[in-house]
Amino acid sequence: KFIEDCVRAHNVFRSKVNPQASNMFRMSWDAALAKTAKAWAKKCKFKHNIYLKMPGKVHPTFTPVGENIWTGTATIFSVDEALNDWFNEVSNYDFYTNRCTGMCGHYTQVVWAESYKVGCAVHFCNTVENFPGLFRAAHFVCDYGPAGNYPRKPYKTGRPCSGC
Repeated sequence: KFIEDCVRAHNVFRSKVNPQASNMFRMSWDAALAKTAKAWAKKCKFKHNIYLKMPGKVHPTFTPVGENIWTGTATIFSVDEALNDWFNEVSNYDFYTNRCTGMCGHYTQVVWAESYKVGCAVHFCNTVENFPGLFRAAHFVCDYGPAGNYPRKPYKTGRPCSGC
């Protein structure tokens, strides 16, 4: 169920981009990315995996690997809640200028057209390093291959899949 939820939520949000994407791949699960996400989530640190850019360290074929982290109260955590928070960063992003006001990197990674593999994990932490005042937390990590967030737009516009 967790795996299905992660893949479904990513694909649903990717299909909602406005303007529409012509080159958006359908995402599928990657066990190696999930293993990396789990190992990092278990560290209970509110920071990115330090090995994402090291060839062969976190995935046999993807270098670098993209990563999103959601940390919050365990009682409110769900895959949909986390993805919704990431996707809602769209309000800080202007597709036409490719500019961001505030935080939008989680959004752009979720909708990065060429990222077609995802692996996620959640770990429940009593406390999370670099996140003071939060206790009994859900620490949710998704890793992406290939990584997105290069200095260009996350996808090309047009009729869905006309550029696939």
